[in-house]
This record gives sequence, C-alpha cells and structure tokens, in this order.
Amino acid sequence: MSGPPIHLDPAFVASPDALLEWLRSAVTWDERMRARQTASFGVPYDYSQIAYEAVPIPTQLEALCDRIEAALGFRPNNCLLNRYADGASSMGFHSDALDALAPGTGVAIVSVGATRSIAYRSKSDSSARFDYPLPHGSMLYMSAAVQQEWLHAIPKADGAGERISLTFREILK
Repeated sequence: MSGPPIHLDPAFVASPDALLEWLRSAVTWDERMRARQTASFGVPYDYSQIAYEAVPIPTQLEALCDRIEAALGFRPNNCLLNRYADGASSMGFHSDALDALAPGTGVAIVSVGATRSIAYRSKSDSSARFDYPLPHGSMLYMSAAVQQEWLHAIPKADGAGERISLTFREILK
C-alpha cells in the first residue's frame, strides 16, 4: 500500500524564523484544550467542542493565504493555530470534519518551530502507517480524499521543542 496523496512543500514560508517570532509575540493563546494551546483567525470555526468567534486575519497570515491560494487554488478564510509547547504535546489519530469546507478544498498546514512528524494511518488497513517530517517553514496539504481514507496524528516526540501549526481552511459561511 502506498501512502496518502499529500502535497508537501518543505520550504513554503520565506522567513519562518520571523513568522515564529511574530506568532510568539502577537497571538493570544486559548488555554481551553489540555493537550495544546490554540487560536483562530478569520470566520467563526467550531473545533473539538470549542467555538471560536470571528477575528480578522492579521496581515502576516493574509500573506500566507495569498501563497496558499496561488499554490492550491483556494482562498482560506480561517486559520486555526495549534501550539505544541514541546514533544509531550500531541494530537491523536483523527480526520478533520469536511462538512464545513468549501467543495474541492482541503486543509493546508504550515509548520514553524521544531520539526515534528505527522503520522497517517489507513482507515481500511490500520497496519498501514506513514510518517512525514514537517520541517520549520513547511506546508502540507491534505485534500478531502485524504481525510476520507486516512487518519492523521502528531505523535509525541521526546526532546522536541516548540512547534506551531497553522491550519488553513476555506469554510462555508
């Protein structure tokens, strides 16, 4: 069995150090989730039983929306951020809800900070697992088809430092 049909650009962000520093200084992190901190910009979004209100997308993130639109052909209107403080912060296997996404779109994940792996497990064959490192400044795109056939997770990683994941979606209003 081959792995999921993802698109991975390991050097998507032109200045990942600057983006990471901006995120550390400018974002007010939501502490309602035990495993990690979150924040949301753009249209309202309900995630993991937490409702995020509409918040304007900052200029720094609009620039990433421009790049995603040019690369993938859709314009994100929401950016959900997950801050993994260290390698003990993780996310279990899951698929993202697709019902709120614009047709023909998926989820673009921009990663800054420590390199962590994203793991995929086939829904039809749980023994089929593929891990992909997400380096500082990378962008990974998962189409709706990937979400329908695969679960994904961010496993714990001993000794890993802080990582911030920016997940971009075009949500139906």
